[in-house]
Amino acid sequence: PRSRPAGTLRGMKSECDEGLLLDGILSQARVDGSEIRRLLSQSHVRASDLIAEPEHRVEAMLQRAGLVVGDIFKIVRALRGFHSDGGGGGGASSQPQGKAARGSRNQPTMRCGLIVYSTTVLIVTLTILSFYLPAMIYHVRSTNHRMTRSTTYSTTLHGHYSLPAALGGLPAGGAMPAPRGPSGARVMMVTANQPLPCTTRRGDWIMELALRNKLMYATLHDYKTWWSTELVSAWDLEAAWNKIPLLYVLMHPESPVTQGVEWLLWMDDDAIFTDMNFTMPLEQYDRDGINLVIWGDPQRVYRANDIQGLNTGVFLLRKCEWSRQLMAEVAALATPSIRRQIGNKGRIAEQGALTWVLHSQAERWKDRVQLERNFTLNGNWMDYAKKWVPGKPKLALPVWGNDAIPFVVQYAGCQMCRGHSENGSWHDGGVRKCQNAFIEAYTFGDDQVLSLLGLRHLTMDTHLVRASAGSELYQRHQRMTRCLPSFLVIGTQKGGTSSFHFLLKSGWHDAVRVNSGEKEIHYFSWDDQFRQGPLTYQQRFDGSGDRLGECAEETKLRGEVSATYLDYPKAAERAAMLLPSARIVVLLREPVARLVSSFNMKWQVEICGKLTWSRTDCYNGVTSMRVINENNVAPKQRAAAVKVWNECSVDKKGLDHDCLRRDFVDKLSAAISDEERRLGECAKPGAFEELGSCLGVQGLEQAKLYALMEGALFLYRSMYSEHLAKWLKVYPAEQLLVIPSERLKEAGDMKDTMGRFARFMGLSDSGAEVHNDLIFKSSPAAKGVGSDGHVHENGRTYIAEAPADLAEKIHKILCPKNQELAQLLLDKKLIAEVGDMPWLATALKRDIC
Repeated sequence: PRSRPAGTLRGMKSECDEGLLLDGILSQARVDGSEIRRLLSQSHVRASDLIAEPEHRVEAMLQRAGLVVGDIFKIVRALRGFHSDGGGGGGASSQPQGKAARGSRNQPTMRCGLIVYSTTVLIVTLTILSFYLPAMIYHVRSTNHRMTRSTTYSTTLHGHYSLPAALGGLPAGGAMPAPRGPSGARVMMVTANQPLPCTTRRGDWIMELALRNKLMYATLHDYKTWWSTELVSAWDLEAAWNKIPLLYVLMHPESPVTQGVEWLLWMDDDAIFTDMNFTMPLEQYDRDGINLVIWGDPQRVYRANDIQGLNTGVFLLRKCEWSRQLMAEVAALATPSIRRQIGNKGRIAEQGALTWVLHSQAERWKDRVQLERNFTLNGNWMDYAKKWVPGKPKLALPVWGNDAIPFVVQYAGCQMCRGHSENGSWHDGGVRKCQNAFIEAYTFGDDQVLSLLGLRHLTMDTHLVRASAGSELYQRHQRMTRCLPSFLVIGTQKGGTSSFHFLLKSGWHDAVRVNSGEKEIHYFSWDDQFRQGPLTYQQRFDGSGDRLGECAEETKLRGEVSATYLDYPKAAERAAMLLPSARIVVLLREPVARLVSSFNMKWQVEICGKLTWSRTDCYNGVTSMRVINENNVAPKQRAAAVKVWNECSVDKKGLDHDCLRRDFVDKLSAAISDEERRLGECAKPGAFEELGSCLGVQGLEQAKLYALMEGALFLYRSMYSEHLAKWLKVYPAEQLLVIPSERLKEAGDMKDTMGRFARFMGLSDSGAEVHNDLIFKSSPAAKGVGSDGHVHENGRTYIAEAPADLAEKIHKILCPKNQELAQLLLDKKLIAEVGDMPWLATALKRDIC
């Protein structure tokens, strides 16, 4: 909307106070008057100066006064209405306007009060109209602008933005001349993160990885970078709108940070590069005169004005005045009243604003916009989850008929820094889903960078890396670890590891050697063992030398069995760092039976001390206080044994079995109830993301960790899905073999199982080097050969079993984790069907859990 002729207004300026004139300007600009008056007063800028000066000088005056970009645009636009020709106020038009103003001052035609009254009425009327019809006013103004603008871009640009003479103006199309030097230097990658810490777990780490991804891509292609955490115009261009004023400022011809830059590549903080070798066809865009490259659908943008017709998460923008004006037009739509009129109940973001501008002013912008669909400029993360194949140039499954690797994937809607929303509710499950998918894509892209150093990630789920085959680092690692184990049997505790170790140590296969000395080394699970270093670990095997990589009998496969590896918190990552090529064998026993067996061992140690390992019925050997004192293993254990002796001894000659049964059941019930309570606390919203962290197993020194794992976490150690998932993060599923512990009890089943193990290790499963006769020899931990054929049944006797109601309670607690385990084993193809483990099939029945 226009105001009065310039002569009349300038007459008002001479007769009325400067403040009244400034009120009229600010009211028409629809900006916050109080703050702007203060800034202009401090900078000694008068309203009459704003009217008299050309636009580019007015813009410079307002910038020096400290006004935000959005206010400057609005004031300059309002000032155009104070000139009779509606132009930029520069050049030849300034002098005639000045004469008209002087003529008006010499011959005033009305009193000051009448002028003030008329102006006030006009302002109030325009304010009311602008509230109800802002979109119409905007459209009319845009239409008038298109009708009056010159047919060439350069005339339009110079009419509204006076450029420094030193630049010599801009060529047709408003593009800056291409700089000399490498093509990469033509591009600046621009991104931004929110300035405050994230509110989700791992959110800051995810944002750090996303930023690293962008910086590595820019480094590879010699791009400049600009990373912002500032809100450039926070009061009106918040959140996603922030990119608009940021890019506008960076595209200023005199901006020192973008000298020599021709293109700005904007990347939202939740977008990452996944094809690190791809570059956009800049030369083609140059030939076609393109200034904006963005994913979009022409029909949905230009015809339907569909907010989803394009995506402003990633776009390429030429540094030129054309682009600055486009950003200015988008910023103008940030006014709340306009937002309410043009869509989404006032919640329209910058994507909808850009769509509206391109739709309503298609003639002005369309010819220089490339709605790119020839490559994936920003793929939807849900389309690509679980489809990455490490080291492969194609997806595992095509997306929309295309199996090519996308250039960029964006995690729009995830809000990984602030939370994830599904149907309006924020929850941790959605965040984890997004973060897991992000880690996969990030790792895929990062492997392309690491390959330049001869490295790659162990799996798609971990930050750990290993040397690529054939690299110098790989060859060094192979030389120094060739005498270390080729396989690890990692548990579970009370799952048959003793029988498995006994068979291998007895020489079941001539090509296999296990460690000497005690069965379990605990190198990766116990801190004091790990601190001794890999050489000491190597020397636990016969024939090892005094240096890493020196050993005799190099043809034998070395391996070890430690039941703590499966569930102790540090074991998986430590093993993967030292032995990334090792084969991993997992023995899994029905979880309730494992739990009761584990508690029985702990209970017997508490009562019997050292007798636990010399008698299968050790409690029958406790016949006096002297026996307790001679066999105690710690003051706490002795105190517990004395207490049981005082309660259950018969004539001070032995322990009553009925009393022992009650003691066993009471202590088992108390342990389960206490752990169930702790698990319930961990299941509450806002608890730790990892169950082990919530239970306190992370970061404990060895003695406290051992006490917690062996004496309190019986349910947790039977939740196999929790522990197996950690190993699958650092080892590919192809390197794991899962064996049901129940297949180790009977000799016939065990023969088949050991044959499967041999094939898994690449060994023969028959012939002279295989000694299957040892399978029929019971291990020290077993009962011996019985009539039922259970050669390797656990030999430790039970004073009592868990009562039926308690066993059912334990089963229901563990049932959901058993369902998770079944799905995990099937997904990773570690079992062919749940029938391989009957207790898994039971867990999948709906009426059980």
